[in-house]
Amino acid sequence: MFKLGFPIWYGYGDRMRELAHEARLTGFDYLEISLDYPWPFRGKTPLKDIVKIAEAEGLSIAFHAPWRDLRFSSPFEEVRMASLKVFERVVESIACYESDYLVVHLSSDQAVDKIDEIRGEVMEAAIESVKALKETASSHGLRLVIENVREDLEMFVEISSKADASICLDVGHAICLTARRIGKEAIESELAKWLEKLGDRITVIHYSGIKFDGRWVRDHQPTDRSDKYLNLTKENIKTLKISNFLLEVFEGPENGDIRPSHLSDAVKFLREP
Repeated sequence: MFKLGFPIWYGYGDRMRELAHEARLTGFDYLEISLDYPWPFRGKTPLKDIVKIAEAEGLSIAFHAPWRDLRFSSPFEEVRMASLKVFERVVESIACYESDYLVVHLSSDQAVDKIDEIRGEVMEAAIESVKALKETASSHGLRLVIENVREDLEMFVEISSKADASICLDVGHAICLTARRIGKEAIESELAKWLEKLGDRITVIHYSGIKFDGRWVRDHQPTDRSDKYLNLTKENIKTLKISNFLLEVFEGPENGDIRPSHLSDAVKFLREP
């Protein structure tokens, strides 16, 4: 059975201890700590404090690498190399902590979906970056997984296979991409393709509920056993070697912040055979 995780980030401030305690009571196994700046280098609440809080609650930890300002898929070599340098500093700062995994967004702000001639260049930048990211992480005893963000399925399959990378499949990102580019009616069939084609490379799942509002689609929403995409995901990962399943929800009821207890039904559902 995979571990179930709840996300923690610096923006929660003084609520982190309370949320960690509630996460344990709700049935979560680990906290995925997002290394938003100023973490891991400094902060009013130092990173080591939330690590100690997790340990005191009997929760393991995982890390989400910084993603704001970092562009590992950038075709601008200077941007890509600068991003790798920041990643090296981050890894050196967190290597002292035992963690389940370190997840990374590749990312480029280039319009790959609109300008086909740059697609190969962006993919090559991503592949070279993933090779470097893997080497840096493994040399410090960290397990790296790469997460799909704006990449389509074909692109992500090629990047992960050529770089021989383990994957964190963000189901919400895949759903949003499908809804925007193909249409809402294609979500179930396309999601099944993501799970099938990425297959055994998937070791971590990021999941959140989805909200449709006219032309808009938003992820990081609450979820429970009535969510048909959660049901589809649960069914399709049974044959995969999933170690960690993060309920990556940030928005709670009535647009407030999420609390672990809001996700208790989803936790119970995912624990069921």
